[in-house]
Formats: sequence, structure tokens, C-alpha cells
Amino acid sequence: MFDNSVLAEPEMAIDPANDGRHELPDVAMGRESIPYIVVLPEHKIAFFTYTWVTKDSVAGAALAVFGPGVGGPPIQQRLADRPVPRTMGFDKWEIEGFRMEQDLKFDKAHVHWETPEATVDFDFEATHPPYSYGADPRGCPGYCATDRVEQAGRVTGTLRLGDRTIEFDATGHRDHSWGTRDWVPFMQYEWFVGQVGGDIAVHFWRFNALGKEHVRGYVYKDGLMSRVDTVEVDVTYDSQYWQTGYTARIVDAAGRETNVQTEVFGTYTLVPDPSISLNESGGGSMIDGKAGVGWMECAWPTSYLAHIRANGPY
Repeated sequence: MFDNSVLAEPEMAIDPANDGRHELPDVAMGRESIPYIVVLPEHKIAFFTYTWVTKDSVAGAALAVFGPGVGGPPIQQRLADRPVPRTMGFDKWEIEGFRMEQDLKFDKAHVHWETPEATVDFDFEATHPPYSYGADPRGCPGYCATDRVEQAGRVTGTLRLGDRTIEFDATGHRDHSWGTRDWVPFMQYEWFVGQVGGDIAVHFWRFNALGKEHVRGYVYKDGLMSRVDTVEVDVTYDSQYWQTGYTARIVDAAGRETNVQTEVFGTYTLVPDPSISLNESGGGSMIDGKAGVGWMECAWPTSYLAHIRANGPY
């Protein structure tokens, strides 16, 4: 069980009840979502599960397993939106071959997804308290959510690819947001999560929206968790604007500097809305000189990205 005493600002603790399902606002874009992501650089494989539910209790889910270690194109499945019981909670969430069981304490969870091509089965155990955007003094922008939380943890389980089974004991990350989600205000962003075992976890989201640059996130290391104050990011891209690597310099509210350097081994595009393309990437990271893992999501307006790919490189 994580310890809230590691929070540099104790007032940023969030009620564990928020690990469960919420009553969503009665607005057109009211939704709730939870992804889990895992990077296995030794196998050159990364994967995520992602589920969502709307204010009308219509839910769906998506899975992608990608990277050179897959041995071919990404393995992916999208479970179409369908009505689900309003009484179905995240402690026993099930859609076809996908199951997610959270303990509703922001501590432990189990995720299982079975398809003919791949089966993902793992346990998650948090290594630090959840970071709440709503509890951050800068707040959670209304087009993102009423609130969202980010949290890293230990993941242990198996990944089956055809007749090959990979056992892993690694680190992973999850987030959980609820409220309004409007993708159109985002002009561009970098969303990063990375870990070094259970000792270091970093998350930042640098996003441009409504004419301003915003930064949120946290650094957990040396037994202290502090929100991100500033971040400098430099991403390298190939000719089709897939990220190939990146560096970041992060300063948190406790005055500490954290440095990240990542080599990307695999990429995948998630399209949650036709207006935006989320280019996901898994890689091996060096965080403060220690070997770990990193995942960066670079978001672009879909039409903008298509134009750059068609007319670049410049």
C-alpha cells in the first residue's frame, strides 16, 4: 500500500473513493476512461489497454501490442461501444474478453484481455500515491476532465503472442479521468510517463490549448513526490513525424531537477476522435542516469499531421 506521507504537499492527497466509477456530468462530452500501459524494452514490446464509458453508460475498450518484438504489425482490438449496466463498477469491469478489477483504494488491480492473437494478464500494485490534477494548485482544465489521476506501479504477469508466452515483472502506469473530454482544444502536446523500478516515477503533460502552454505532472524519487513546476522537452522525429527519441529536463516544486533521455523502439497511433491523432511510443529511458522505461504520447490535429507528412520534410 502506498504512503501519502511521501507527498510534498499533503493537501494534494485524493480520496480513494475516486478509484471507482463516477456520476458524470450531463453534458455532450461527459465520459470516464482508464488506460494501463506497460513497456518491456528487453523484448522491444509495449502495450496498453484502454476503456471508457460515457454519461449514458455506453462503454468500449481498445488494446494494442506493438514494437519490433511483436514480429509483425501491431496486434490490436477495439471493442465497439455498447450499453453497460450503470451498476457495473471498476472493481468488476467486463466487456467481452476484457476484464479490469480495481480494489477501489488506488492500490491494486488486475487486468485481463484475451484475443485469438494475444492475451494480456497482469496484476498492478501502486508504488506511490495518485497524482490528482484537481488537487494541483493549477487545477484540471475543464476540457480535459473534472479531475484526472496518474499513478505508476509494479506490474507482474504474462503476455501471450500466438504460441509464445512472455512472463514479466516490470513497471507500468495508469491514469483515470472523469468529466468532460473535448479533444478539439488541444493544438499539440507531449504526455510522458517513465519509471526506474519502484524508486523513480515521472509524469508530465505539456500541452498547448486555447492559446496557452500548460504543464502538469509529478516526480517521485528519493521517497518524496512533488508536482512538476517546469519542463523542457526536445523530441526527435523521422520524416513521417513519428517520434524516435526525446530528452526532458524537469524541475519540480521541491526544487529538484530530473533528466530523462529515451530511445524509442516502437510507435502506434491511437485515434480517440477523428480530430486528433495520438502517436504512442515505447522506449528505454535513462532517468537521472538510471536505466528504466518511458512512454511518450505526442498529440497532433489529424489534418495538420497529414499535411506535414504529405509536404515535408521541410
